[in-house]
Amino acid sequence: MHTAGETPSIRRRLLALLLIPTALIAAAATYSAYRTSLAPIEGAYDAELLDTALAVASNLEAHDRTAPTLELTPDAVRLLRSDAHDNIYYRVSGSDGHFMAGDHDLAVPHQGVGNPEFSQATYRGEPIRVVSYRASAASGGAIVTVAETLHKRQSARRHVLRSSLTVDAAQLATALAVIWFGVRFAIAPLRDVERQLAGRWPRQLTPIGTEGAPIEIRSLIDALNHLFRSLQEAQLAERSFLENAAHQLRTPLAGMLTHLELLASGHSQVDLARARAALEGAKRLARTTQQLLALARSDAAARAGGDFQTLSLPAVIEACAESRLPAADSAGIDLGAQVEPAEVRGQRWMLEEALGNLVDNAIAATPAGRSVTLRCGRERDCTFLEVSDAGVGIPPAERERVFERFYRASNSRAAGSGLGLAIVSEVARVHGAALSVDAGERGEGTRVRMSFPQT
Repeated sequence: MHTAGETPSIRRRLLALLLIPTALIAAAATYSAYRTSLAPIEGAYDAELLDTALAVASNLEAHDRTAPTLELTPDAVRLLRSDAHDNIYYRVSGSDGHFMAGDHDLAVPHQGVGNPEFSQATYRGEPIRVVSYRASAASGGAIVTVAETLHKRQSARRHVLRSSLTVDAAQLATALAVIWFGVRFAIAPLRDVERQLAGRWPRQLTPIGTEGAPIEIRSLIDALNHLFRSLQEAQLAERSFLENAAHQLRTPLAGMLTHLELLASGHSQVDLARARAALEGAKRLARTTQQLLALARSDAAARAGGDFQTLSLPAVIEACAESRLPAADSAGIDLGAQVEPAEVRGQRWMLEEALGNLVDNAIAATPAGRSVTLRCGRERDCTFLEVSDAGVGIPPAERERVFERFYRASNSRAAGSGLGLAIVSEVARVHGAALSVDAGERGEGTRVRMSFPQT
């Protein structure tokens, strides 16, 4: 069971199912071993106590028709009471219970059970172990009671307990270590699958290998591979649709643009206005088609892993600036470049497509008479490629969203499909580059930078 918000874990569940019963069994085994080891020790101390009682009883002298008497010298009494750890007490009573010798206030256990009779009692504020023995004679009998404190016994118990705990703790620690490493070894195949999934690109849908995988997780791997195949088929269908749509639209659009351009060169003002409006619409449609095709190609390159080569960023900027210069001149924009030697590993067409989209957006957002600047170079630990403009800028709250497909900033001045920055984001991801959007120089306009890791 797990509470709300707690992540369930197979490892924790296995450890709980194995460690807790093992610990309980070890505790029960420790207690059982302690009690088993204690029994012969207690028996040995009881036998020693009984030997003392019998030694006292052997000093009873029987007399004809009179009660027996105790012949115990002072030296024998001192020897009887001598013990390095415990206090020894004794009492000799007649068969009727009257006191004969020893400690007068030592209680005499009930004699109707067994001979000898062992019992526990408290004497002079301390717990004691007591043995009582009935000695019989023709002239009568006597009761010999011997008691000792429990210091030796308690010390022996502590020693036995420490020994049991030490041995069982070592055994438990060994068992726990074996269980711990056993569980880690048992779930290692799951870790392997986790590492394979974590190391994949988001669109890498090749099947996971089942070689060496335990039977228990092969069904999971088969289910994942089935899901990958379904997603791969869906992506192939999507890419095929985009490519086919782009190719089908590009040829008639090219013819339409040619005819509209010829029509726009006529002399009728009405026809001229209509032709120019249709021409602008066709150009936007052609641009959207081109962007869809670029997006489909970048998706395919991302799945294939990319055939990268070393590229010169100044050459990429030069090609892009040359192709966009007519559009910048037509809009009254000063298109410039500031380049420093810089190289990256990548695909040229993708970088040119991304840079072209950034420049197109910058030209569309910048009023006439202002500038758009392309830059590249090295800065600290990265190589960068950026475009900055002096246009309307992007609201800070929307800078994270402008890279989403079909999203357009709320203050956008020009018509568009919202695919340009999505293509830039996809190209950056394929090349392992970081994207940042900030305000331009003096806080005006927009600066979009792609930062590549240095190779």
